[in-house]
Amino acid sequence: MAEKRVMKRLYYKPSHPGSFGGVERLHKAVQDETGKKVRVEDVKDFLSSQDTYTLHKPARVHFPRNRVFVTRPLKQFQADLCDMRALADENDGYSYLLTVIDVFSKLAYVRALRKKTAAEVVSAFESVFRESKTPEKLQTDAGREFFNKSFKILMRKHNIVHFATASDLKACVVERFNRTLKTRMWRYFTAKNTRRYVEVLPDLVKSYNNTYHSSIKMRPVDVTKENTRRVFHNLYGTPTPRDKSKQKLKVGFKVGDVVRISKLRGVFDKKYEQSFTDEVFTVSECIPRTPMVFKLKDFDGEVIEGSFYEQELQK
Repeated sequence: MAEKRVMKRLYYKPSHPGSFGGVERLHKAVQDETGKKVRVEDVKDFLSSQDTYTLHKPARVHFPRNRVFVTRPLKQFQADLCDMRALADENDGYSYLLTVIDVFSKLAYVRALRKKTAAEVVSAFESVFRESKTPEKLQTDAGREFFNKSFKILMRKHNIVHFATASDLKACVVERFNRTLKTRMWRYFTAKNTRRYVEVLPDLVKSYNNTYHSSIKMRPVDVTKENTRRVFHNLYGTPTPRDKSKQKLKVGFKVGDVVRISKLRGVFDKKYEQSFTDEVFTVSECIPRTPMVFKLKDFDGEVIEGSFYEQELQK
């Protein structure tokens, strides 16, 4: 195909305006060169066959994900450790805050820790569970402070399903609470001209739990078994026809397709560096959620842990 030869020549010629760019730029360059109309799909097909393009295509981070519905209080907690070492000298050596929040009611619990050892973290959780009762599930990041023998024993003791978020995205509910708590703490610091928080921390948490929360449209302390249905409606509303129609969107991959996986990037990773893995995988299953997710297997036929959104894959 003559157009394909032109595409290859222009794409790999550093001095040409259409070189090493994206679909639009190469499409325009080929049409200008040949004087003919060229299909955009043909340009996309050519680029998808070139490693220099697919490996460095920008990986999308922000896109719609499967919505997780939590149906009642004590169904799922999220927890995190806030690093407060910069203020340890003013706070009797306390260097971390364990923050725990009920995803449904938004009720929060905080414990100050001197170290983030397994023993201290387990002790802090036992204290939280005495105050709150135990949840069915607990979501944390994959840090060692949450994944160790002692913590596993604690989870088994209370019959809690513990899991980590298998992506670069954090547990957003507890992250949002952390920001709220820290904002209140730093305002207190400014008002009192101090950096000491250990005595006032319980009051700040109590204040948060007694403050109207916009997502549940009430105070976290007011969420009860009796008003669960109202809270659920305030949180999630009622699925609309538009929500349901998302299932009919065109799916980008099918079983048997060979794909690369987006590399997980930190906030400061350079966007021009390689965005997708060198290793290729095969789509083994298309799971009909909203949006669709995919299971993969490697060259040896081993199924890869977790599932992947279309935006995390690249042909």
